[in-house]
Amino acid sequence: MVRLGSVVVLVFVALTRSTLGAIPLTPGPSGAVTVQKVSVADCRVVRGFLGTPVDGSEHSRDYRGSVREYPRTASDGVAYSYNGNDGVHITLADSGGFDAIVLRGGAAARAYADVDGLVESAGVEPIATFAGSDDAQTVTFGARQGARRVSLFAVQGGTLADVSFYRVARATPTGARLDLEVVPSGAPEPLPYASEFDEQGPTPALDLRYTEVADTTWLHHSGRPSRDLAAVSAARVLVTVRGAATPTPFAVTVHDPLSPRLDLAHVEFVASAAGAYDITVDFAEQVLLPGSLLWVATRVPAGVDADVAVAFTPTDRASALPEALAWRKLLMRTYFSLLSEPRPWGGYRGQPREEFYSDNRYAAQCPRLFLAIDQCHALAPDDDLVRQYREWVYLRALPELSSIAGPPAPPDGVPDWAWYPRLAWIETRRIAEWWLDERLVETGEFGGRVGDDTDMYQQYVDLPYFESGGVAGPLKAAGAALAELADRENLRGGLNIHATDSLHAYEEGINHLALMSRWFYGDPIYFERCMESARNMEALTIRTADGRRHFRTTVRMGAEDIETPREPNVDGHANPLMWHTALQVADYNRNPEALRLLREWGDTWLRYQNPGEFATAVDVVSGDVVDSYENRPLYGGYSTQASVFTWLYALTGDAKYVEPFTLYYRRGEAPYPSNGYLPDVWALGGMGDLGRETLAPLAGRSAALALYALGDHGPAMARAIGKARASTAQISSLSDAARWPDMYTTAHQFTDRVFPDIQSHASQAYLGGHMRRNRMHPTLAVSWAGFGSDYAALVRENGRDHLRVSVYSYADEPTRGRMTVWALDHGVYDLAAGTDGDSAGGRGTRRVELAKGESVAVTLPPGEATTIELTQVARLDSVFARADLAVAERELRVEDGHVHARIHNIGAAPAADVLVALVDSEGSQVGEPATVSLEAPLDLRPRSVDVKLRLPPTPTHGLRVAIDPANTVPEIYEGNNTAPAPLP
Repeated sequence: MVRLGSVVVLVFVALTRSTLGAIPLTPGPSGAVTVQKVSVADCRVVRGFLGTPVDGSEHSRDYRGSVREYPRTASDGVAYSYNGNDGVHITLADSGGFDAIVLRGGAAARAYADVDGLVESAGVEPIATFAGSDDAQTVTFGARQGARRVSLFAVQGGTLADVSFYRVARATPTGARLDLEVVPSGAPEPLPYASEFDEQGPTPALDLRYTEVADTTWLHHSGRPSRDLAAVSAARVLVTVRGAATPTPFAVTVHDPLSPRLDLAHVEFVASAAGAYDITVDFAEQVLLPGSLLWVATRVPAGVDADVAVAFTPTDRASALPEALAWRKLLMRTYFSLLSEPRPWGGYRGQPREEFYSDNRYAAQCPRLFLAIDQCHALAPDDDLVRQYREWVYLRALPELSSIAGPPAPPDGVPDWAWYPRLAWIETRRIAEWWLDERLVETGEFGGRVGDDTDMYQQYVDLPYFESGGVAGPLKAAGAALAELADRENLRGGLNIHATDSLHAYEEGINHLALMSRWFYGDPIYFERCMESARNMEALTIRTADGRRHFRTTVRMGAEDIETPREPNVDGHANPLMWHTALQVADYNRNPEALRLLREWGDTWLRYQNPGEFATAVDVVSGDVVDSYENRPLYGGYSTQASVFTWLYALTGDAKYVEPFTLYYRRGEAPYPSNGYLPDVWALGGMGDLGRETLAPLAGRSAALALYALGDHGPAMARAIGKARASTAQISSLSDAARWPDMYTTAHQFTDRVFPDIQSHASQAYLGGHMRRNRMHPTLAVSWAGFGSDYAALVRENGRDHLRVSVYSYADEPTRGRMTVWALDHGVYDLAAGTDGDSAGGRGTRRVELAKGESVAVTLPPGEATTIELTQVARLDSVFARADLAVAERELRVEDGHVHARIHNIGAAPAADVLVALVDSEGSQVGEPATVSLEAPLDLRPRSVDVKLRLPPTPTHGLRVAIDPANTVPEIYEGNNTAPAPLP
C-alpha cells in the first residue's frame, strides 16, 4: 500500500477477478487510454426509483434541502422496511459491459452482477468488494464484465454518493480537438442558464461545490464554447508527471457543461512512473446551450510536479442529442421524484423565479428541477415525456398547453354511459397494475413504508369491487402483506407505536386496519384488530365535565396514551380520521360501545357547527372555538369531518349528523365541502323532501345527483371526459390521463402523492358511490365479480330499499357473474332483469331475500344493455343485531391427526351450541362435530374459542371447516363460515 497525500492506492501484483485500486497507466504513446463512461438507464433502491446514486453529485439533496446520499433515505419516498432498505440496483443503458467501477462517498459495499432478486444471496460471489474509505474507490476487472445490472448490498460506513461504470481501452485518440484555457485560481463560477422565462431573469447559479482536499492540488481547465460549437463527446487530458519516484495517483473530473455542479465523469488513475500520459474521457455526448461551460478538473498530490493540458472532441448536434437528452431526463426524473412529496411547484405561477425560490425551503430546492426541465425542453421541445413533466410542473405558469387528443368516442351501438366510466376504470387499473409490477415487494410495500404506502392503498379502495380477478386479487394480497408488516412494526393495541400528530398517527396503519376489514369482509382477524383499535380510541379522547367528548390533542398521540393519557389541549385538524376503525366496526355489527364513543364525539362537534362559525378546532378544557370557517360546514381535517358525519348518519339514521349540510340543501345551496356529499346524502334518504325546483340547482353542483334525482347521466359523462385545459396537476379525468400518461407511473412520485381521482367517475357509475383516501364513508351500492373487465355498469338509483342498474357487456358471448349488494336493507325484493329492448312485461321477475353482502347471479347477453332492478316488497329484521360466527383459513393447523381451528363471534348477539364440523366437497359432514358457544364482543373485546376436529384416516382434498353447516343460525354474514382445511 502506498499513501500519497490524502489518496489511498491499493496495488495488487496479480489480477484475479477484480482489484480495488485506481486504473493503472503507463507513460508514452503506447500507454494512451480511452475511458468511456457507461450511461445509466435506471437506478432503484430495492424497487423504488432513486437517481441520487448516479446523478454525478456527491452532495445530492432531499426535498428539505439536506444532503441525503444513500443509505440515508433520500427523504421518505424511497424507503422500504423490506430487507432494511438494503440494495441499490443500477441498470446500464447498453450491454457493452464495463472494466471498472468508481464509487464515491466512502462506503463499504459488495457489488453483484445481474442478481436474480432483491436480497443479497450468501451463495453468490460478489464481482467487487469496496472496503470503504474517505475518498473515491475504484475497482478494476481483469476481464470485461458483461452485466447489464449491478446491485450493491451491505452499504455502510459512508455513502453511495456517486457510482459510475467505465470501459477502458488502450488506443491512441483521434479526432478534432478544442483546447481550453488554464484557470489557475480555483474552480470557475458558472454562469446561470437562461431559461425560457428570460423576461423574468435567468435561473440563478446553483450551489457549485468543489471540495478542496488537503495535500492535494486541483488544476482547473475551463472555457466558454464558441457559438459554432454545437456538441462535445469527449475530453482529452494530457498529464505530464516529472520526477516522481513512486506511483502517482491522480484523478480527472469532467463537469457537466449545462449543470457544472454535476460531474459527467470522475475517474481515478495511478501513473506508474514519471512521463507523459494521454487520456481520453468519453462521456455521454452533450449538446451545448447558451451559458454552457466546458470544464475539466485534474487532481494531483501536493508536491508533485505535473503539467496538464485539456482538449474537447466536438461532434454534431443530431448525433449527440440522444445521449444528451437521456442524461437530462435522468436528472429531471430524479429531481421531480424527490420533490413530489411537498410539490412546491404548485405555488409557481410565473412570478420571478428568485422570488419563488425564496418563498420556502421546499421551493428553494426547485432550481435543479426547473433547470433540468428547461434544458430538456430546449434540447427536445417535441419530446412527449419532457412535455408531460413541463406541463405538470409549470401548469399554472404556462399560458397555453399542448393540444392533446381527448378520449375516443364510443363505438357505434355502445352507450356513452358504458364507455367513458369504463375508460376511467381501465386507466386507474393500469396505474395500480404498474405499481404492483414495478414497485411492490413481498411485505406489501411500494417504497414508502407503512406510513405512506397505506395512503396509496386508500386510493385504490374501490378497485376490488369491480372484479374478482385481474388487478383486484394481487392488490388485496399485497394489502394483506402490508397489514402484517404494520401489525409487527407500527401498531400496538391498534394504535401507532410512535406518537405523532393525528394525521400521521392514522397513516401508521390505523387506516389500513379499516381497509383490510372492508376488503376482507367478515374476516375475524382483521375485524378484531379493528375492534381493538376502536376500543383504545377511548384512551385518546376525554369526556369533559360538561359532557363533551374530544380527542385530547392534535399534535401527539399513540399507543403510549393507553397507559398514560396526555393532558388535553386542542381537538381538531385531522383527528376525525382516527375514528375510521370504530366506524368500520360499527358498520359491520353496530357495536354499541363503538357507537357510544362515536356519537358522544359527534354530538359534541354538532354544538360547534353553526352557520357563520363552523368550527374546525376547539380548546378541550374551555370549550372555546379556536378555528372556524364562516361558510364551510364540516370542513375540518381535509373535510374528514364531513366523511365521519355522513357515515354516522348512515349508521344511526339520525338526520342531525348531516344537518350542517341539509340546512343549505333546503335552500338549494351546496357550499364546499357539502357539494361533494350530495349523492351520498341523497342515497341515504336525507333529501327525499326536496322538490325539483330545489334539486335542480343542487344537481348543477353534483353530476351524480343529476343522475339520481333528475335521471340525467350527461353531466357525469362530461366530468369523466374532463376539459382540454387542466386546472390542477392531477389525473382527475380522461383528458388529464391523455395529457399525463406517465406522471402517476414512471415518474415515480412518492406513494402518498399518487391521486388517481379519475377513479371516482368509474366508481360512481359502476358501484353507486366512491371511496378514497380521507373519504372513507361507504356508500357503495353494489360490487361485481366474474365479468372480468369486459363490461360496464351504471347505478341509476341507489337507495336502501330500491336499486336500479344498467349493465353493458363487451363480451362476444353471454357472461355469467355476480352482483353483490351493500346498501340495501335486509328484506324481500322483487328482482326484475332484462335487456333495454324488452318491454316492462317481458322482463323476467323473481323474488329474493337479500341483506348486506349477499349476491344475485347475473347473466349478461353480448353487446347489449341489461337493466337490473331490485324493489323491496317486505322489510325484514336488521341483520346487525345477529351473531356472526367466523373462521379464518390462516388460523387453521393440523396436529396429531386433528384440524385445530379458532372460532370467533364478531357479531352483536351471543351464539349457543353451534356445530363446527369438517365437511367434504359435497357438503357432507365428515366425522364428529364440535359444539361452541360464544358471547358477543359488545365491549370491543374479542370472543373466540379453539376447537379440534379429527381428520379421517385418509383425508382428501376439498375438506373444509364449516361453522353451522346446516345453516340454522341467523348471522350477519354467511360468507365467513367456512375455510379450506389444511392437509397433513
